[in-house]
Amino acid sequence: LKPFWLKYLAQIPFVGECRSSPEAMGGVCARPTPRKSRDIAIIGRGGELSSPRHRTVCLVTAFDYEGYNAQKELPLVSLSCTPDGLRFSQLAKACGAEVMQYFDKQVGESRGFPQKDMIVNLMMNIGQSLGPSDCFVFFYGGHGMGSMNADDDGDEEDGQDEELCFVDPDGHYNPMKDDDIADLLINYFNPETQILFVTDCCQSGTVCDLSREEFGDRPIAHMAAVKDSQYATDLGDGGAFTTSLLETIEDMVEEGDADFSIVHVYNKCFQKYDADGQFEDQTFSFERTPGLDPDTFRWPLVPPAGWSVSTTID
Repeated sequence: LKPFWLKYLAQIPFVGECRSSPEAMGGVCARPTPRKSRDIAIIGRGGELSSPRHRTVCLVTAFDYEGYNAQKELPLVSLSCTPDGLRFSQLAKACGAEVMQYFDKQVGESRGFPQKDMIVNLMMNIGQSLGPSDCFVFFYGGHGMGSMNADDDGDEEDGQDEELCFVDPDGHYNPMKDDDIADLLINYFNPETQILFVTDCCQSGTVCDLSREEFGDRPIAHMAAVKDSQYATDLGDGGAFTTSLLETIEDMVEEGDADFSIVHVYNKCFQKYDADGQFEDQTFSFERTPGLDPDTFRWPLVPPAGWSVSTTID
């Protein structure tokens, strides 16, 4: 029998390099959808910035897909996501957050392999422990893709779910799908808990399905490396998006900023690193719940003065 991914693979014209599942299927990837415009800033409604959160829990996951049988079911080529995870964890720790790190290689303070079922259970437990004055931050670095299965519930305009490419230690492909993420957020977190997702992977713009009406005005936002139709750039020492985001935070701290919204962070990051075409094949993406005014969403990870990060674009 042919591997199940060959049907998908046959549809892809291969060129280039990226953090994509098409790249994973042969070491190369499909040409990203060309950008129609680079003028894509977030515009809020001018609401008052929310108060600082009492408790912030940060869960960091990253896959490099090497050193074990990660190619058992999909030829997932190796990436450099662990540096992203380590740097994002460094930021969260500097901000006083409770940080839990799970990487597919034993580096730093990794608590173990980021097996999907374990991560989902951990997120459920975290969600049930947080209240209306708390914040949860989730970071994922790895491969991302449009699901090879049909849209289960008909909620996708393009007829395709998105998924984060989790694998088990034995190489079994066990993705975290957008429907699963949305259900988890709706059912296991307090409606007033502030939630921020950061994903540096391909085809991930709506992987949280935050457009669902059930979310209402819950304070949930998602910053992604690309839109659903695009593929993210791996720089060899981290991803273009995470690198840009961390450098933006460093710049803001150097300028003396201490209180800013997610709008301020995203727009500054976009304008400095994306709008000028530095990473011309990807467009940073922002997703929020239907009723949320992003101007009220306080950026949860503000490090103290003097914090710095070393990246490949310094």
